[in-house]
Amino acid sequence: MEEAWETSYRWEWFHRAQWQPSFREAKAGKWGRSCGALKKILDDLGGRFALDSSCGLGLKTIILREMGVEVVGCDGCGFAVEKARELARLEGHAIEYFVSRWAELPDQTHLRFDGIFNDALSWIVTREEFEASLRGFLGVLKPGGVLVFMGAEKGSSSDPESRRAFLESFWRSRPRFSIDWSYEEGGTRCTSVQAREKGDLFVDAHHLFLIEENGEQRLETATIREPAYWSWAALEDVFAQVGFARLDTRQFPGMGRGGTTLSLNIAAT
Repeated sequence: MEEAWETSYRWEWFHRAQWQPSFREAKAGKWGRSCGALKKILDDLGGRFALDSSCGLGLKTIILREMGVEVVGCDGCGFAVEKARELARLEGHAIEYFVSRWAELPDQTHLRFDGIFNDALSWIVTREEFEASLRGFLGVLKPGGVLVFMGAEKGSSSDPESRRAFLESFWRSRPRFSIDWSYEEGGTRCTSVQAREKGDLFVDAHHLFLIEENGEQRLETATIREPAYWSWAALEDVFAQVGFARLDTRQFPGMGRGGTTLSLNIAAT
Protein backbone atom coordinates (compact mmCIF):
# COMPACT_ATOMS: atom_id res chain seq x y z
CA MET A 1 0.00 0.00 0.00
CA GLU A 2 2.82 2.45 0.80
CA GLU A 3 4.34 1.95 -2.66
CA ALA A 4 0.91 2.58 -4.20
CA TRP A 5 0.52 5.84 -2.29
CA GLU A 6 3.97 7.05 -3.36
CA THR A 7 3.19 6.32 -7.02
CA SER A 8 -0.11 8.18 -6.71
CA TYR A 9 1.44 11.18 -4.96
CA ARG A 10 4.26 11.36 -7.50
CA TRP A 11 1.89 11.75 -10.42
CA GLU A 12 -0.46 14.04 -8.50
CA TRP A 13 2.49 16.33 -7.93
CA PHE A 14 3.46 16.12 -11.61
CA HIS A 15 0.18 17.74 -12.68
CA ARG A 16 -0.03 20.24 -9.81
CA ALA A 17 -0.30 23.12 -12.31
CA GLN A 18 -3.83 21.85 -12.94
CA TRP A 19 -4.97 21.72 -9.31
CA GLN A 20 -2.81 24.14 -7.31
CA PRO A 21 -4.68 27.34 -8.32
CA SER A 22 -8.04 25.95 -7.15
CA PHE A 23 -7.28 23.37 -4.46
CA ARG A 24 -8.86 25.43 -1.69
CA GLU A 25 -12.25 25.44 -3.39
CA ALA A 26 -11.91 21.76 -4.32
CA LYS A 27 -10.98 20.66 -0.78
CA ALA A 28 -12.87 23.13 1.40
CA GLY A 29 -15.65 24.69 -0.66
CA LYS A 30 -17.64 27.59 0.78
CA TRP A 31 -18.04 26.23 4.33
CA GLY A 32 -14.72 24.49 4.88
CA ARG A 33 -15.94 20.88 4.78
CA SER A 34 -13.84 18.63 7.04
CA CYS A 35 -11.32 21.43 7.69
CA GLY A 36 -14.05 23.77 8.87
CA ALA A 37 -15.56 21.01 10.98
CA LEU A 38 -12.23 20.27 12.63
CA LYS A 39 -11.81 23.96 13.46
CA LYS A 40 -15.27 23.96 15.08
CA ILE A 41 -14.33 20.92 17.15
CA LEU A 42 -11.07 22.54 18.28
CA ASP A 43 -12.84 25.80 19.08
CA ASP A 44 -15.34 23.93 21.25
CA LEU A 45 -12.45 22.30 23.10
CA GLY A 46 -10.62 25.59 23.53
CA GLY A 47 -7.68 24.03 21.68
CA ARG A 48 -5.69 25.34 18.72
CA PHE A 49 -2.88 22.83 18.10
CA ALA A 50 -3.67 20.08 15.60
CA LEU A 51 -1.98 17.30 13.66
CA ASP A 52 -3.07 16.45 10.13
CA SER A 53 -1.93 12.84 10.38
CA SER A 54 -2.77 11.83 6.80
CA CYS A 55 -1.54 15.02 5.18
CA GLY A 56 -0.45 13.67 1.80
CA LEU A 57 0.69 16.65 -0.27
CA GLY A 58 -0.44 19.02 2.49
CA LEU A 59 -3.49 20.64 0.92
CA LYS A 60 -5.75 20.36 3.98
CA THR A 61 -2.89 21.35 6.25
CA ILE A 62 -2.54 24.63 4.38
CA ILE A 63 -6.30 25.24 4.51
CA LEU A 64 -6.33 24.62 8.28
CA ARG A 65 -3.44 27.08 8.77
CA GLU A 66 -5.32 29.69 6.76
CA MET A 67 -8.35 29.12 9.00
CA GLY A 68 -6.22 30.05 12.00
CA VAL A 69 -5.40 26.56 13.26
CA GLU A 70 -1.87 25.97 14.51
CA VAL A 71 -1.24 22.77 12.58
CA VAL A 72 1.51 20.27 11.86
CA GLY A 73 1.34 17.63 9.13
CA CYS A 74 2.66 14.10 8.88
CA ASP A 75 2.42 11.19 6.48
CA GLY A 76 3.97 7.77 6.10
CA CYS A 77 5.16 8.64 2.58
CA GLY A 78 8.44 10.54 2.51
CA PHE A 79 7.84 11.86 -1.01
CA ALA A 80 4.48 13.33 0.02
CA VAL A 81 6.00 15.05 3.05
CA GLU A 82 8.83 16.51 0.96
CA LYS A 83 6.35 17.96 -1.53
CA ALA A 84 3.98 19.14 1.23
CA ARG A 85 6.84 21.26 2.60
CA GLU A 86 7.49 22.66 -0.87
CA LEU A 87 3.82 23.42 -1.48
CA ALA A 88 3.52 25.20 1.87
CA ARG A 89 6.51 27.39 0.99
CA LEU A 90 5.03 28.15 -2.43
CA GLU A 91 1.77 29.17 -0.73
CA GLY A 92 3.61 31.41 1.74
CA HIS A 93 3.41 29.27 4.88
CA ALA A 94 6.00 27.91 7.30
CA ILE A 95 4.36 24.62 8.32
CA GLU A 96 6.18 21.78 10.03
CA TYR A 97 5.87 18.36 8.38
CA PHE A 98 7.44 15.06 9.35
CA VAL A 99 7.42 11.44 8.18
CA SER A 100 5.77 8.89 10.45
CA ARG A 101 3.55 5.87 10.42
CA TRP A 102 0.68 6.34 12.87
CA ALA A 103 1.89 3.64 15.25
CA GLU A 104 5.30 5.35 15.48
CA LEU A 105 4.10 8.88 16.24
CA PRO A 106 5.33 9.00 19.89
CA ASP A 107 8.82 8.09 18.68
CA GLN A 108 8.84 10.60 15.82
CA THR A 109 7.68 13.79 17.55
CA HIS A 110 7.85 15.36 20.99
CA LEU A 111 4.78 17.49 20.20
CA ARG A 112 1.41 16.91 21.86
CA PHE A 113 -1.84 17.91 20.20
CA ASP A 114 -5.32 19.09 21.12
CA GLY A 115 -6.74 17.39 18.07
CA ILE A 116 -5.65 14.93 15.40
CA PHE A 117 -7.40 14.67 12.03
CA ASN A 118 -7.26 11.50 9.93
CA ASP A 119 -9.26 10.81 6.77
CA ALA A 120 -7.88 7.32 6.09
CA LEU A 121 -8.11 5.51 9.43
CA SER A 122 -10.99 3.27 8.40
CA TRP A 123 -8.95 1.96 5.49
CA ILE A 124 -6.83 -0.08 7.90
CA VAL A 125 -7.39 -3.79 7.26
CA THR A 126 -6.27 -5.67 10.39
CA ARG A 127 -7.21 -5.32 14.06
CA GLU A 128 -3.54 -5.48 15.06
CA GLU A 129 -2.62 -2.52 12.84
CA PHE A 130 -5.70 -0.59 13.98
CA GLU A 131 -4.80 -0.99 17.67
CA ALA A 132 -1.16 -0.05 17.04
CA SER A 133 -2.22 3.07 15.15
CA LEU A 134 -4.63 4.14 17.89
CA ARG A 135 -1.94 3.71 20.54
CA GLY A 136 0.27 5.96 18.44
CA PHE A 137 -2.42 8.64 18.29
CA LEU A 138 -3.16 8.29 22.00
CA GLY A 139 0.52 8.78 22.75
CA VAL A 140 0.64 12.24 21.14
CA LEU A 141 -2.72 13.62 22.29
CA LYS A 142 -2.94 16.00 25.22
CA PRO A 143 -5.27 15.03 28.10
CA GLY A 144 -8.78 15.79 26.86
CA GLY A 145 -7.59 15.77 23.24
CA VAL A 146 -9.54 14.21 20.39
CA LEU A 147 -8.96 12.07 17.32
CA VAL A 148 -11.30 13.07 14.48
CA PHE A 149 -11.83 10.59 11.67
CA MET A 150 -14.29 9.32 9.07
CA GLY A 151 -15.98 5.93 9.14
CA ALA A 152 -19.07 4.07 10.30
CA GLU A 153 -21.38 6.38 12.24
CA LYS A 154 -22.89 5.95 15.69
CA GLY A 155 -26.18 4.09 15.43
CA SER A 156 -25.32 2.46 12.10
CA SER A 157 -25.95 -1.25 11.78
CA SER A 158 -23.15 -3.69 12.54
CA ASP A 159 -24.77 -6.39 10.42
CA PRO A 160 -22.46 -7.39 7.52
CA GLU A 161 -25.38 -7.34 5.10
CA SER A 162 -26.13 -3.73 6.01
CA ARG A 163 -22.51 -2.81 5.38
CA ARG A 164 -22.63 -4.63 2.04
CA ALA A 165 -25.74 -2.63 1.14
CA PHE A 166 -23.92 0.60 2.07
CA LEU A 167 -20.94 -0.46 -0.03
CA GLU A 168 -23.23 -1.27 -2.94
CA SER A 169 -24.71 2.23 -2.73
CA PHE A 170 -21.22 3.73 -2.63
CA TRP A 171 -20.20 1.54 -5.57
CA ARG A 172 -23.16 2.63 -7.69
CA SER A 173 -22.59 6.33 -6.90
CA ARG A 174 -19.34 6.43 -8.85
CA PRO A 175 -18.42 5.43 -12.40
CA ARG A 176 -16.61 2.17 -12.75
CA PHE A 177 -14.11 3.71 -15.17
CA SER A 178 -12.99 7.32 -15.46
CA ILE A 179 -10.29 9.42 -17.08
CA ASP A 180 -9.27 11.71 -14.24
CA TRP A 181 -6.77 14.01 -15.93
CA SER A 182 -4.13 14.33 -18.63
CA TYR A 183 -1.15 16.68 -18.45
CA GLU A 184 2.08 17.30 -20.33
CA GLU A 185 5.23 19.04 -19.11
CA GLY A 186 8.88 18.86 -20.11
CA GLY A 187 8.32 16.30 -22.84
CA THR A 188 6.41 13.92 -20.57
CA ARG A 189 2.66 13.35 -20.81
CA CYS A 190 0.74 11.43 -18.16
CA THR A 191 -2.90 10.41 -18.41
CA SER A 192 -4.56 9.16 -15.23
CA VAL A 193 -7.30 6.55 -15.59
CA GLN A 194 -9.20 4.98 -12.71
CA ALA A 195 -10.85 1.56 -12.78
CA ARG A 196 -12.88 0.42 -9.77
CA GLU A 197 -13.50 -3.16 -8.68
CA LYS A 198 -15.91 -4.28 -5.94
CA GLY A 199 -15.16 -7.17 -3.62
CA ASP A 200 -16.72 -8.41 -0.40
CA LEU A 201 -16.79 -5.38 1.92
CA PHE A 202 -14.29 -3.37 -0.11
CA VAL A 203 -13.80 -1.41 -3.31
CA ASP A 204 -10.40 -1.38 -4.98
CA ALA A 205 -9.57 1.79 -6.91
CA HIS A 206 -6.96 0.90 -9.54
CA HIS A 207 -5.14 4.07 -10.62
CA LEU A 208 -3.49 3.61 -14.01
CA PHE A 209 -0.90 6.17 -15.11
CA LEU A 210 -0.14 6.04 -18.84
CA ILE A 211 3.18 7.82 -19.37
CA GLU A 212 4.40 8.92 -22.79
CA GLU A 213 7.92 10.27 -23.23
CA ASN A 214 10.67 10.04 -25.83
CA GLY A 215 8.27 8.37 -28.24
CA GLU A 216 7.62 5.46 -25.87
CA GLN A 217 4.81 4.48 -23.55
CA ARG A 218 4.84 2.83 -20.14
CA LEU A 219 2.28 2.13 -17.45
CA GLU A 220 2.51 2.66 -13.69
CA THR A 221 -0.25 1.47 -11.37
CA ALA A 222 -1.42 2.10 -7.82
CA THR A 223 -4.27 0.23 -6.14
CA ILE A 224 -5.94 1.83 -3.13
CA ARG A 225 -8.41 -0.31 -1.18
CA GLU A 226 -11.45 1.40 0.36
CA PRO A 227 -12.91 -1.16 2.80
CA ALA A 228 -16.13 -1.24 4.80
CA TYR A 229 -14.77 -3.64 7.41
CA TRP A 230 -15.23 -1.51 10.51
CA SER A 231 -18.76 -1.36 11.91
CA TRP A 232 -19.65 1.05 14.71
CA ALA A 233 -19.62 -1.81 17.22
CA ALA A 234 -16.15 -2.86 16.05
CA LEU A 235 -14.91 0.73 16.34
CA GLU A 236 -16.31 1.06 19.87
CA ASP A 237 -14.57 -2.15 20.87
CA VAL A 238 -11.14 -1.32 19.48
CA PHE A 239 -11.14 2.27 20.79
CA ALA A 240 -12.14 1.10 24.28
CA GLN A 241 -9.51 -1.63 24.20
CA VAL A 242 -6.75 0.87 23.46
CA GLY A 243 -7.88 3.30 26.18
CA PHE A 244 -9.91 6.10 24.63
CA ALA A 245 -12.56 7.38 27.03
CA ARG A 246 -15.45 7.78 24.60
CA LEU A 247 -16.40 7.63 20.95
CA ASP A 248 -19.17 9.64 19.30
CA THR A 249 -20.39 10.93 15.93
CA ARG A 250 -21.02 14.62 15.27
CA GLN A 251 -23.06 16.02 12.41
CA PHE A 252 -22.14 19.20 10.52
CA PRO A 253 -25.11 20.32 8.37
CA GLY A 254 -24.18 21.92 5.07
CA MET A 255 -20.48 21.08 5.38
CA GLY A 256 -20.44 17.98 3.20
CA ARG A 257 -20.02 17.95 -0.57
CA GLY A 258 -22.79 19.78 -2.34
CA GLY A 259 -24.10 21.25 0.91
CA THR A 260 -24.93 17.87 2.44
CA THR A 261 -24.42 16.94 6.10
CA LEU A 262 -20.88 15.91 7.02
CA SER A 263 -20.47 13.20 9.68
CA LEU A 264 -17.24 12.91 11.65
CA ASN A 265 -16.34 10.50 14.42
CA ILE A 266 -14.66 11.95 17.51
CA ALA A 267 -12.66 9.80 19.93
CA ALA A 268 -11.77 11.55 23.19
CA THR A 269 -8.99 10.70 25.61
